Amino acid sequence: MMKRPTVHVIGAGFSGLSAAVHLAATPNADIIVHESAARAGGRRRSFYDDATAMTIDSGCDLVLSSWRSALAAIEAIGARAQWREVAPGGIAFADMASGERWTLRPNGGPVPWWIFDPRRRAPRTRVKDYWPAARLLLRAPATALLRDYAPSGGPAAERLWRPFALATLNTDLDRASARLAGAALRETLRGGARPLMPVHGLARAFVEPALKTLRRRGVAIRFERRLAALEFQGEHVAGLEFEHDRIDLAPGDAVILATPPRVAAALAPGLSAPQEFNGAISAHFAISPPPGAPPILGIVNGAFHWMFCGEGRISVAIKDAEASMATPREDLAADLWRDVAALTGLSDATPAWRVIRQRRATFAATPREDALRPSLETSWRNLFLAGAYVQNGLPDTLESAVRSGAAAAERTRKWLDAP
Repeated sequence: MMKRPTVHVIGAGFSGLSAAVHLAATPNADIIVHESAARAGGRRRSFYDDATAMTIDSGCDLVLSSWRSALAAIEAIGARAQWREVAPGGIAFADMASGERWTLRPNGGPVPWWIFDPRRRAPRTRVKDYWPAARLLLRAPATALLRDYAPSGGPAAERLWRPFALATLNTDLDRASARLAGAALRETLRGGARPLMPVHGLARAFVEPALKTLRRRGVAIRFERRLAALEFQGEHVAGLEFEHDRIDLAPGDAVILATPPRVAAALAPGLSAPQEFNGAISAHFAISPPPGAPPILGIVNGAFHWMFCGEGRISVAIKDAEASMATPREDLAADLWRDVAALTGLSDATPAWRVIRQRRATFAATPREDALRPSLETSWRNLFLAGAYVQNGLPDTLESAVRSGAAAAERTRKWLDAP
């Protein structure tokens, strides 16, 4: 009997896990996942923190109910119960400068009648401030900036368009790609998107169920396996050079490279990939939020952009955070808690905390960086790419990572089935 082909998935982040889960659903090959770290999850991994006595996610990620790829993967690994819908009545906001509070309440359905109701809009915004959304839903030119479509100053910019750009693109309004903003808007509005948050963190909501599903389906998962080099022969990858061993590929074997972009570019000569990245900072405080605190709160004119309230904890997120990266963690935690205390009415005394800096949280969602994103197909017939940086028309989000993994798996399956 002929040996079944093997697909090697390099990387056990969300895109690599997604690719492996999709391949394992209809197996026509053996699958091996190789991960350089000691655990899975990539830049969205969870860990136990002694200082706060909490399990903490490295970021503050959520899922929208309109993200079809992420939800399909969550259903496939049996993890839907680990996600809860929050803010069904709309997204709450607070302006730290003026003290105003409001709730954006978009309606479901294709007709956005909510923008005509002042009680559903941000204060001091007008109906015409929302019209750029209609233009963005059409495909914008590749070089266009979001500021070419949306106001870059005044209440509409500060209370609507800048929060949207930071939340969906991790890039400021003045630099963000209009095309990626339009893609994010389409994904957000499809079916009346509602935010979902992990009940007990991303490890239990995605990573652990994905690993359990893969092992149950016979997928081999190997940790602490850093790929040092790919060996090429003609139009194919012929070997995988790991730090301590080597794997020779048979003619029918394939590789899905689900590594960060700079790693992929170092392994695959000539590969185009984004060069500029934006950071993000999250801070987690071990304290129960007061009764009635909104689970998600957008912040204008504050030390951070978003606040998340969960059981026994309050977390905050700074987007596009380069300006705060050099601030000592102790000073940063004190500054952030000062605003949390003002918003919640809790004591000024800073509770136990943990600050996490991600210097390369996402690629910068600018026209230039979007143009550098590679296709999932490469110059080598049996090498495919997965990751949120791979060109799929979406910005760098959890949905983009999962969708990219699914697309790489489907393309690999077609290659395996070809004569």
